[in-house]
Amino acid sequence: MKRIKDLRCITFCCSLAFMLTLISCKGVEDTMPIVMDNPIAFGFPMDEIVLDGDLGDWSEDMIRYPIKNVGMGDLPTGKEDFSSNFRIGYNVVQNAIYIGMEVVDQSIFINSDGNSYWDAQDGLELYLDLEHLKTGSPITQYAAYGEDRLVFGDKTSWENVRMKKKMTNEGMTVEWRIDLDQRIVMGSSIGLDLGIIDRDKDETFSWISWGKGTQKLTNPERCGTILFVDSGTLLGTIEGKVGKSNLPSESQIPISLRISKTDNPRIWVQTMADSLGNYMAQLPLGQYTVDIPSKLVAGDEDFYRIANVKPMSFSVKKGISNTPPKLEPQLAIKPDLIPKRGILHDFSEERRNQVDEFVRAYQKFYNIPGVSLALIKDGKMVYHKTYGVKNTKTGEPVDEKTLFEAASITKPVFAFVVLRLADKGIIDLDRPLYKYYPFEALEEKFPEYKKMTARHVLIHKSGLPNWGVRLENVPGERYGYSGEGFEYLKRVVVQITGKPIEQLLDEELINPFGLYHMEFSDSEELRKVVSSGHQGNQPTNWEIPKEAGMAFSMHTEAKAFSDYALTLLEQKGLKPETYKEFMTIHTESTKEYWNDPEKREGAGLGIFIRESDYGDIFNHGGNNGDFKCLFEVYQDLRMGYVCFTNSETGSSLTQDLWRFFVEGK
Repeated sequence: MKRIKDLRCITFCCSLAFMLTLISCKGVEDTMPIVMDNPIAFGFPMDEIVLDGDLGDWSEDMIRYPIKNVGMGDLPTGKEDFSSNFRIGYNVVQNAIYIGMEVVDQSIFINSDGNSYWDAQDGLELYLDLEHLKTGSPITQYAAYGEDRLVFGDKTSWENVRMKKKMTNEGMTVEWRIDLDQRIVMGSSIGLDLGIIDRDKDETFSWISWGKGTQKLTNPERCGTILFVDSGTLLGTIEGKVGKSNLPSESQIPISLRISKTDNPRIWVQTMADSLGNYMAQLPLGQYTVDIPSKLVAGDEDFYRIANVKPMSFSVKKGISNTPPKLEPQLAIKPDLIPKRGILHDFSEERRNQVDEFVRAYQKFYNIPGVSLALIKDGKMVYHKTYGVKNTKTGEPVDEKTLFEAASITKPVFAFVVLRLADKGIIDLDRPLYKYYPFEALEEKFPEYKKMTARHVLIHKSGLPNWGVRLENVPGERYGYSGEGFEYLKRVVVQITGKPIEQLLDEELINPFGLYHMEFSDSEELRKVVSSGHQGNQPTNWEIPKEAGMAFSMHTEAKAFSDYALTLLEQKGLKPETYKEFMTIHTESTKEYWNDPEKREGAGLGIFIRESDYGDIFNHGGNNGDFKCLFEVYQDLRMGYVCFTNSETGSSLTQDLWRFFVEGK
């Protein structure tokens, strides 16, 4: 996990004011929408379509919306390299939505070696938010990578979604049909986005979508909006501007605006201001209100809370210009509870109340549903408490049995097992991994992968990306955080030992050291105690991994995990020389993310080490998007903390813990 830059020393004394200006309505003589650089599209009635991938039965008069926002990878070199658009309509009789896509791609690349990794070949993605609730609703992602079809997010299947594609001289055409359970109502809206993976034979890669931004599965605001309208609907255009903020950031904060029809709340769209604060939207004529739907705004390095937002009304009238009242939200004052000296140094009963005040203040300010916290002092756990709820929909409270996704904190747990095997002579950390178990997907195109060793993986010099089957650097050349490397090392260890990875975890770690509440894959027992992750304070309902992943899949809680942290502090289970290697910086991490630019941070053997005025700290964070967590132990002080949260905003709490508990302001 990359440590987020700390901005806690900055106290906000000024309010933040935004100005929404220059909203005008321009008459549109016909019903044809204008294609704008924001993800709002109009679905018009259409006849039945034969779902065969051929767009010959689609009307040429339908508006084509461009798919052009490059969220990851390389920019296309031109229209021949890649360009795409889509048309959309609905059939009331069938209760179905149709999407027709045209993809121009000079190099359609599908892997034939059985490697269906999402970024290893061309692919298609469809994101659906069918409830489209203003309070937030789950998104389902339908993905077609090669011949594999996967579904992520809300528990569903491909049963109601069908897709056909047809290869053309220029690329391909694609048709989607979405059969809805609810009746299509003219004037209603859904959330939708389309993503395309463009992998060329020269290894260039692009991930391109209709709406702006990545991680759409857990960020409904990054999807587009489809408005279902009649063929005779008149439209008007609004143009607006969000004023430059005075936040400590050079770029405009990504303020999202929601525009709702006053007399029909089912008609609403969401749009976002660009880097200059400008935005445009096209709407059916009528009376509207505009507001800021999310009171928590993600900046470059932190979340900011907006307060005192008053929705304002305006009209969209044909040929008439309008200037609505100003929208003037203010920045809420964030918690400022960091003491001059960390409270763990002289922990007492009074300090316990201070901990509770600190956690609850962050929970309220950042909408963090649930927290599990444990504190270590003098080499013992001295405090444990849970806060909040497992799921904001059910309201079920977090308790000491509630397990959270540990995300990347899984890595140092797996690393300990690997080092145990190395101490026993079962694996050589410096022997090329391919000699144990080849990585077949890399064999032909990236032969230099054969230099990769277990040590390279543990110190994040494997050359592999965080996720994806390709080599970005020669192994051993430079730092590059990689979950993919840990997953390859897992396969190697399973091959060497002939044992399932969870059996190895039991034999080498959990049973010998009396650990508990460490689960790595789906089970009936885990489902009873697991917390839901949250985005926008809404449960994400992601499925638990069916198989154990050594980069990400552990579920645990703070009290139980503190026993593992104390195992490391007491240096149990490994040879002294192995522990010395384990807890030494071998690879410096990206310096811009260090807590202190004068104090080194980097990777030990599967764990991170941070230098401080109080000595070295071993630590690791976790970020699965809807879960954020962190543990740190100060070796010389023999104190530390373990914190798990079930929200994407939990990082705003975890990145302040080192100051609050140990280092102070």
